Amino acid sequence: MSATAEMVKKADDAVNATGYVTEKEIPELHDMAYARELAEALSKSREKSSEEGYIYTEPFDFVGGKISNIVWNMDKIQTRADAEETLAEDMHWQVVKPQLSQADQKEF
Repeated sequence: MSATAEMVKKADDAVNATGYVTEKEIPELHDMAYARELAEALSKSREKSSEEGYIYTEPFDFVGGKISNIVWNMDKIQTRADAEETLAEDMHWQVVKPQLSQADQKEF
């Protein structure tokens, strides 16, 4: 599966409007390889225009075993934690909160 010019345009429009794009706009983003390819194509297309920002993509895990990718502009969403929260809000999912085991909670 390759990122078509149409999908790059759709992603660019979403990133310009909100700072990110998710599976809601482009269902193919469920595939990490496609998400990386789209992010790379989007970065290249933005180099040729006046658009700024570092485009990044990453998968995140959510409660219930859900995994999804987000492509975002790091000038608008500056941290991984913010991107994870943005994706959770967009998809109406809950972020996994790590819990330490009893052994990991002990101080030595």
